[in-house]
Order: sequence, then C-alpha cells, then structure tokens
Amino acid sequence: MQVHTVSVNGTAISQFDFINAMQSYAMELYRKPADQLNEEETEKVQEIAIERIIARELIYQGALAEGIVATDEQIAAETAKVQANFPTVEEFYATLEKAGVTQDDYYRMLRQDISVNMMTDKISQAPEPGEEEKREFYAAHPDNMRKPRQVRASHILVKCVSDEDRPAALEKINAIKEQLLPDGSNFAELALANSVCPSREKGGDLGFFGTGSMVKEFEEAAFALKPGEISDVVQTPFGYHLIKVHEYQEEQKLAYEEVADQIASFLKEQEGARMLYRWVEERKEQADIQLVPVEEKPASC
Repeated sequence: MQVHTVSVNGTAISQFDFINAMQSYAMELYRKPADQLNEEETEKVQEIAIERIIARELIYQGALAEGIVATDEQIAAETAKVQANFPTVEEFYATLEKAGVTQDDYYRMLRQDISVNMMTDKISQAPEPGEEEKREFYAAHPDNMRKPRQVRASHILVKCVSDEDRPAALEKINAIKEQLLPDGSNFAELALANSVCPSREKGGDLGFFGTGSMVKEFEEAAFALKPGEISDVVQTPFGYHLIKVHEYQEEQKLAYEEVADQIASFLKEQEGARMLYRWVEERKEQADIQLVPVEEKPASC
C-alpha cells in the first residue's frame, strides 16, 4: 500500500504517525485493522488519514502559538486511565514496545492529543441553540425521535489479532465454554476470570446497545439470541467471544421533553464542527503543506 510523508509549515509528520492514523481510522470507519481492508477501503481510509493528520497538525500548531499545551499532570492522569485497562503497568509498557512505541513516543503523542483536544474545544465553542430551533428540529426529524430496539448482553472475550495467536485463543474460548453451567449462571464469574475486555469487572456486562454500536459479527450474534441464551463462539477482529443476552428494550417514540437536551447538544456540536472546519480551512489556505508518497505497508496492530 502507498503511504505518505506529510509536512505542515515545515513540520514533518512521521510515517509512524501516518500508519498509526491509518489503523485508527480503519477501526473507526470499518471496524477492522488496516491490513484487512480491501483496495477501495484502503484508499478511503488513507484519504481521511491525510486530511485529518493535516488538520490535527494545524490545530496543534495553533495550540502552541496560543500557549495551550498539556501539562505533565494531565498527561500522567490520562496515562493512568489507559494503564487501568492492563493487569500491570509493566504489561502496558510491554504492549507499547511490541507495537514499536517507546515511552517517549507515547508521551509525545499523548501531549499532542491532549493539547489538540483543548485547542479544538476552544475553537468549537458554539452558542446554545434556542427553544424554537430545538422544537423545529424535533418536528422535522420524527424518524430520529425514536429509541431503537436495544439488547442488553454480556460477553467473554479472548483476544486474537493474528493467525499465530488463533489456535491458542480458540482452544481457550472453547475451554471456557465447556465450563459454563447449563443455565449460564456462572457466566459472570467466568467473564471476570477470563475476559480481556474492561467489561470483565462487571461480569462481562456491556449494558444496553442498539444496532451500529458493535462490530457486525458481534451485533448479529447478540440480536439473534433470546433472553437467557448463550451464543456459540463468535469471531470478530478483536478475537473470540461468548455472548449472553439478558433482555431487550423494544423501539419507543420519544417525547420532546425526553430529547430536548440531546437535540441541544447535537445542534451545538454541529455548529461547533462547522466552526472548527472553517478554522482549519482558513489555516490550510495559508499553510505550506507538502505531501510525498512513500511505498510502505503498515504493520498490524
């Protein structure tokens, strides 16, 4: 796959950052790693990655110009949140090392991320929408003013992201399945002991979710189950799952009062996004942006 080096106002964006962005947007757009995309999907993700990398760098440069820079305390707090998803701090850093990310690289990326987020918040501070605007939006979008059918489910995840890991991961998930009692009453206990998802702390409970919230394979399996049923082994880009469905909430029509706050947030976010877009486009017109193609295939996450 053809990747690029990008330079924004003389600041070069590393190929590592570009590849990392490709992986991130592949998961965001298609919910699968970059090396599993087809040619059309790869081109789309690459296009998005280039645009967003340029926008991110322009925002970061704007943040530096205004002295909006993440503090050591903010970076430490954010690092602690991420580390909480790992059994130990050592395993967290070992995972970074396996991905080719040094502690200095991680600190730099996190400092930029937090600074960009702070600057983005400042640029996109939109005013609160008025009552009339909110009610007009509610009346104009009746199909959106419904709460779709949702399912509440728990799962056990055994991670598997490469063919090399597959036999051991499949053996482990099948061994867990054999330990399940006929009525599934020990599902939460097995999730706590075996799942690598943060939901393990709640016995694997993911709460309620609707269509479009999970990867396709997981979602289809969950919505095919009846309350109390447990799935066969389900494979997704994240690994192997066992899924237990607890209950369903059927589709409901929502009154204006129930969604007024969400409408206000949506309209405010929309206007904030427009403000951010205009800010970035104005800076792009004035910026020196260089794009140089380089032949290199990104590594898997």
